[in-house]
Amino acid sequence: MSAMQRVASYEHKNDYYYIILRQAPELGAQAYVLCCGINMPRFDPICWGKAGICSNPAFKGLQQLRADVSSFVLKLGLSSKNAEQFPCGSITPPVGNGWYRETPLLIEQASPKDIKKILEFSVLDLVKTVLTVCAPDARVPAKLPTSPAMQKFLDKLNVKNYREAAPPPIAKPQDSR
Repeated sequence: MSAMQRVASYEHKNDYYYIILRQAPELGAQAYVLCCGINMPRFDPICWGKAGICSNPAFKGLQQLRADVSSFVLKLGLSSKNAEQFPCGSITPPVGNGWYRETPLLIEQASPKDIKKILEFSVLDLVKTVLTVCAPDARVPAKLPTSPAMQKFLDKLNVKNYREAAPPPIAKPQDSR
């Protein structure tokens, strides 16, 4: 790859998540890599207390996204595979401070039109998956809104005083001996 070669990047990012599909000519002529992550504390006001212990719906939604994207890619007649070696860290928020990153996914033989479809699918799939548990009555937009508009949509679902509003944790009664 030439040092001056331009690479395409299709992105949908806000304070809750990022989904980036970046062209990776070093991995193939029509190769793109999916880099995705969530800010778990940002989802807390929507999801707190809605699932069991050690079961964060936003975290699980991001993990499920990778499988869902692979399935969607197959339906488009394309292929995907693990891309652990791809350095998503240089184009995404740093891990830590609440950000969690999923392992990169290589998508092969994709056109820019395919990548736009995959981006739209990815964002809507992630949000729908998380909200199925956290806000089941929320109506996710049918068409992909802009990143700021999706952030406003998610902001409206935040529960004030969410820690106090959550049900009490499940705990076994302690023997009072």
